Amino acid sequence: MTVQAFVDESRRGRSYLVCAVVVEAEDLTRSRVSLRGMLLSGQRRLHFATESNRCRKSILAGMVKLPVRVWVYMSGEKEPLARKRSIDALLQDLDAVNGERLVIERREISQDAKEKTQIAEAKRLGLAPARLTYAHLGPNEEPLLWIADAVAWAYGAGGSWRQRTRELVEQVKEVDSCLP
Repeated sequence: MTVQAFVDESRRGRSYLVCAVVVEAEDLTRSRVSLRGMLLSGQRRLHFATESNRCRKSILAGMVKLPVRVWVYMSGEKEPLARKRSIDALLQDLDAVNGERLVIERREISQDAKEKTQIAEAKRLGLAPARLTYAHLGPNEEPLLWIADAVAWAYGAGGSWRQRTRELVEQVKEVDSCLP
């Protein structure tokens, strides 16, 4: 079994969340087709921050039916350190499940370059799968990033929104001791 992971993040108060959607290779196409089917006329992507609550509920209900699982990494540190620690933890988890590809939502060029260096170093040190490939893509290019965006938003919102992610979220890891 080989898996791929698709990553987005969210900041909620003092908590920084990185969500990785983990999908087995044989489920990639079916999941992407299902996600594109959730788009409304004229939409090019799903973005949870801009959806109505009614649409958010519907989208999460559809995502729960997909053959995916989500890993959540939480930190109370400021973003650069929180993001680094979260990605380091994700890389180790991907190593444990034979991860073959990692896609991170594109940000600023300098941030993407730092992550490429971080991933290459982890691979060199044996802390990430040696055969792992990685890319930074925009959400219009990769629908599986939409799940990471949705879960990061909903999990970070807490309450009933977090409850709606419970069937998707397989694990939650605190990557430091600075969480409130």
